[in-house]
Amino acid sequence: ELLLRPINGEQSSESDMLVHNAVRAGSCPPDLLRYIVETNLDAVAEADSKGNLPLHYAAGYDEVNEQSPPRFKAPESYSKYVIDELLYAYPEGAGVENADRVLPIVLAIESGKKWIGGGIRSLHEAFPPGIEHARLEEKHPLMSAMSFQSQGVEEDESIDQSEFEELDNGDEGEGTIATGVDGSGARRRKRKQRRKINKDESHDAIMLVQRPDALVRDVVTTMWANEEDGGVQMLGCSALERAAIRAAEAGGSSDENPAEAASSVAPVAMPGVTAVVNAMKNHPNEPAVQEKACSALVAMAPADGLREVSFAASGAVSTVVSAMQAHVGDATVQREACRALRGIAARGGADRATTIASVSGFTALVNSMGAHPDDGGVQREACAALEALTGFEDAYLPELHEQTEALLRAAAERFPEECSDLTEVILARLS
Repeated sequence: ELLLRPINGEQSSESDMLVHNAVRAGSCPPDLLRYIVETNLDAVAEADSKGNLPLHYAAGYDEVNEQSPPRFKAPESYSKYVIDELLYAYPEGAGVENADRVLPIVLAIESGKKWIGGGIRSLHEAFPPGIEHARLEEKHPLMSAMSFQSQGVEEDESIDQSEFEELDNGDEGEGTIATGVDGSGARRRKRKQRRKINKDESHDAIMLVQRPDALVRDVVTTMWANEEDGGVQMLGCSALERAAIRAAEAGGSSDENPAEAASSVAPVAMPGVTAVVNAMKNHPNEPAVQEKACSALVAMAPADGLREVSFAASGAVSTVVSAMQAHVGDATVQREACRALRGIAARGGADRATTIASVSGFTALVNSMGAHPDDGGVQREACAALEALTGFEDAYLPELHEQTEALLRAAAERFPEECSDLTEVILARLS
């Protein structure tokens, strides 16, 4: 409702105001902002009565205007994210002057934004001649930043590069181009022509998501602003997992008081689930991201169904199953994905169990057992997930097949302490 309200008495249609107001509000959640932009593409190229595109407001404001909640202070990466989203939808906007004949990049420089984190580099790459309008002095910090980039930079030795070796092997030299919006507000993307990420460029983002005192909204915003960086996504998922665990512990034991624990986790899950799903969809071939994302979903699962949190509508269920299908041979991914499906089913009841089965989740669990017969952790978690799925009489599940029965009995024989009781329950329910 706030996003549709006229600003300073300006009169325009609701569709014209929506993108401008979403940007000017300064607190629009990243996934919602993406949805608004991609469903109102014409408005991204529309100027208001002052000749400003939404991009001018994104470039020129930090605490955008009086509509922003006083307590809200977005990380600098939020500005970069908004600028990147608007440029993605309308790259020509970087070269459009407003009524005062000012370019977005000039507004960004005058507002004190940084070269990378503040989105100035994105504006420069979209319209290189624009930097000349800023009339920068020789000693201006941005001149050093531009020179630094043109010469190339070495990797920052303060970051443990070994953590990212696995992430670098999958998508080097490729990129992501949006082709639409899915149900979670995330983009469906095609891989094509992305410049290789320089580790130094993501240093600030990596440092932020690893800070113990980082706010959830800052972690989420940083993940959206650096969605092409697998390292940021992996560490961001871990940060959200820790935040959800802390929130649950503060709300009391989930066994003794599940409702209170779920309510405590909800503030983390509301922005966190879509960020995690977006990470999984943008890095489908990176096991480390999939593993940490599934762990984060496990921690946030108690909040499923509360307020705006939905593991079904966000695409979390189908994305977890896709991870299992893409990484059948990775025991760690299988184990964490099984835990995620178990948590989602346990919280969501028959509806979620049916949803999991409808996207081949039941089959994925059985395949996981077949692919890792000697891994006790995978067998235990898969059995636990199947036990949770079969615990609802109203759930629509596949019939028991001979292969499934054989795998369950084999698990009980190999790992009696972990699986015997679970398999007996599952077989009794399915028979």
